[in-house]
Amino acid sequence: MINTCNECNSNRTIVVEENKRKFILQNNSLNMINKVRVDGCYINNGAKCDYLIELINSNIVKTVFYIELKGSDINHAIEQIESTLQHCRQVHNNIDKECYIVLSRFPSAGTSSQVLKKKFKQRNNGIPLYIDSKVKRVIR
Repeated sequence: MINTCNECNSNRTIVVEENKRKFILQNNSLNMINKVRVDGCYINNGAKCDYLIELINSNIVKTVFYIELKGSDINHAIEQIESTLQHCRQVHNNIDKECYIVLSRFPSAGTSSQVLKKKFKQRNNGIPLYIDSKVKRVIR
């Protein structure tokens, strides 16, 4: 678990937002959640995503969500997520990961997004990438 630049709670709704982009985590099971501000706090140099959220169960990190809130530069957003994955590979070794990019506009059902998601998954050991203009992830 990351213990810097973080905020822990078991609230039902966890929100990260920036520049009118928003990621909502619906924590229906009321697990402990560790929200970490990555950009400008946990990581200060190089490319990095905006936030990561650790889902904690029985004092063990079970899943990590890497989140980039972006205008429309999808390729830079992917670079930021991948750089953060690399930076956190030791602390999040053998933990399930999901990556989210929230854009102001992007055709989520288009073939270009499907190709980007597939290539990302291939390059990053099967880690899924989700791209959309609105994201709400529900934990049951």
